[in-house]
This record gives sequence, structure tokens and C-alpha cells, in this order.
Amino acid sequence: MAKFQSRITVRRYLQRENFAYVPLVLTIKRIYNKFLETCSVKHHDNPGRPAVATTEKINEITEILATTPINSVRLVSQQVNLSKSVIHRTMKNILKYKPYKMHLTQQLYDEDQDLRVEMCELLIPILEHNDNDGLIFFFR
Repeated sequence: MAKFQSRITVRRYLQRENFAYVPLVLTIKRIYNKFLETCSVKHHDNPGRPAVATTEKINEITEILATTPINSVRLVSQQVNLSKSVIHRTMKNILKYKPYKMHLTQQLYDEDQDLRVEMCELLIPILEHNDNDGLIFFFR
């Protein structure tokens, strides 16, 4: 704040210059005090709790998933001896795996084409009707 006498002066200057984000006076004070203490305004990473999934464990998870790609999170967690949540977080955030579920579907035959066309001719007017909320119920 060598150029400006007070935090309020700094805030008013930023408002006058039409900055997209004008910090609060308290924020300006904290940044200034941090600069006086550390000669930097960069955030220091908090040590926090150490990561459970080390690079060795991540490599082990990758090997298990590469050898048998169809695995559940529970089985992988038992093999690696980590919790299910750590395995799931690792698979999702680090390895970029996406969850999926297999679905069985019916095979479409050429003979079914007439039935599909007939069903479309039945459904299109129902869906185009203004009173329809997009909900269709079928009764047997």
C-alpha cells in the first residue's frame, strides 16, 4: 500500500477502474499483511491429511484393472487393501474411468420394422399434442 494510504482507497480505486471483481476491504487487508509477512501473495498448500492413494497404489490399481477390466470397486479395494471410496475416487478422478452398467437389449429384426413404423405413427401425434407433458403411460 505504498501508493495508497488505506485499504478503502485501494477498493475505491478498483471500483473506479471498473475491475470485474473488487475484493472486500478485509480481503485487501489480508493480502497486504500476507505480502508483508512472506513477500508473496501466493497461497501455500496446506499440508492437510496425507493422501492414501500413493503412486504405488495407483499403479497397483491400474495393473489390476488392466488384467481384469470387468471388476467391481469392492473387489479392487479388497485386492489393494484400500477403502472403496479411495478406489472409486482414484478410478474416477485420476484414472478417468467412467461407471457403466451393462444392459441387455433386444435384437431388432427386419420383420419388426413394420411394427416400429406403426408404433411411431401412433406415438408422434400423442407427443405433438399440446396438452401432453411428455409423459406417456402404457396399459395392458
